[in-house]
Amino acid sequence: MKKFIAVILGLILVMLSVTGCARPDPTYVTEEDFVVEFYPMSEDGKTFAAGLSALQIVMNTPNVEMGTGEITVTKVSTGEQILKYDARMDTDMIYLNSGTNPAYAQLIVMLPEGQYFEMGETYSVTMDEKFFYVDDIKGFVGDIKEGDWEFTIGNYGYDGNISEMPATYLVGDTIEIPVAIADEATIAVLLYDDVTVVSAEQRARVQDGTFVLDAIGEGTTTISVMFLDKDGMHVETLGFTVTVK
Repeated sequence: MKKFIAVILGLILVMLSVTGCARPDPTYVTEEDFVVEFYPMSEDGKTFAAGLSALQIVMNTPNVEMGTGEITVTKVSTGEQILKYDARMDTDMIYLNSGTNPAYAQLIVMLPEGQYFEMGETYSVTMDEKFFYVDDIKGFVGDIKEGDWEFTIGNYGYDGNISEMPATYLVGDTIEIPVAIADEATIAVLLYDDVTVVSAEQRARVQDGTFVLDAIGEGTTTISVMFLDKDGMHVETLGFTVTVK
């Protein structure tokens, strides 16, 4: 799925944090122990790398069902509403995955085709009280009001609309990943986990530009761009999954 690569972007490391709130035993949690994590969520001025085109909600129980409410995303600077979905109608853009090992539910909300979170912009998310139902607490999670869930996209990251990046290539093709470097992100490092599928001569950048990889063999591989600060400390990692045929 071409659009699914937008979900993978920026969420690989987030899934590692899920284990912090997920509980494999017991499957059910009490109302007091129930946890909801929203991503991205800016706190203490935190920004996120450009390229995201999906929201993620993670709960520490698999016993979740879609409800009847709406979710919206608004660009704060202009007041433009870039997303408004109904949980009953827009099921092709809302994905609910759950499992008991570990015990959690992951809700992914895609942006409309052609939309993406832009560099330097702040976004606000609102959600109706009945957007999803949690059996553990025998009720709906509750509404997210204006200002409760906001996040800011930094001036670094994927330089463009990741939704337009192909997920499948042929042997002999080139894979281009344009990146911007700014603010706290001063170095971009290119990583990939299968050297039989792709190769690249340039593995690091300190200025805006494009990483170019050669598709050299059939298979599926994860390509990551890791952003570091001036001291070499991790800022954020964007992950891509591509298939070469």
